[in-house]
Amino acid sequence: MSTSKPEVVVVTGASAGIGRATVRAFAKRGAYIGLVARSRDGLEGARKEVEEAGGKALVLPTDVADPDQVEKAAAAVEEAFGPIDIWINDAMASILSPFMEMNLEDFRRATEVTYLGYVYGTMAALRRMKPRDRGVIVQVGSALAYRSIHSSRHIAVPSPRSEASLIHCVANCSTITATSG
Repeated sequence: MSTSKPEVVVVTGASAGIGRATVRAFAKRGAYIGLVARSRDGLEGARKEVEEAGGKALVLPTDVADPDQVEKAAAAVEEAFGPIDIWINDAMASILSPFMEMNLEDFRRATEVTYLGYVYGTMAALRRMKPRDRGVIVQVGSALAYRSIHSSRHIAVPSPRSEASLIHCVANCSTITATSG
C-alpha cells in the first residue's frame, strides 16, 4: 500500500473531449481532481467516472472567461484537497462558420475562453504554486493554432490568433517565472 499523497489536479474543460479524457487518466492514478467547466451535467458525469476509477472529484461549474470564478475554483480545490500539484488549461471555444457570417459576440467569446481563460487559469495556479516553489501547469492547444480547417463553406476559427497568442504568452510566462527568483 502506497503512503504517498494523491496528486491534486485541476482540469479546465473537464466536462468533454480532451479535458474529460485527461480527467479519466488522472482518475486511474487515484488523483484528487478539481473539475472545471460550465456544464454541470458534464461535470457530474466526469465526477462519477473519477469516483468509479478510484479518484476523488470536486465539481466546479465555472466560466473560465471570468477571472473571479477561476480564482474561486482554485481556492475551493485547495480547501477541499490541499495544494494544487498540476493545473491543466483545456477549456476552448471554437467557431465553425464562414468567416463573413461569424457573429462578433461568438468571436469575442471564443477569444475570452480560449485565450483569456488560459491566462486566468495560469495566474490562479501560479499564485499558489510560486510561493511553494512547485507545481506544473499544462496548456492544451490544437493544430488550429497553426492552420485552420477549411471546407467548401466553413473555416474553423478558434479565435483571432488566440492559440498562437497563447503559445507566446506561455513562453513569456515560463521565462518570467523562471527568472523572477
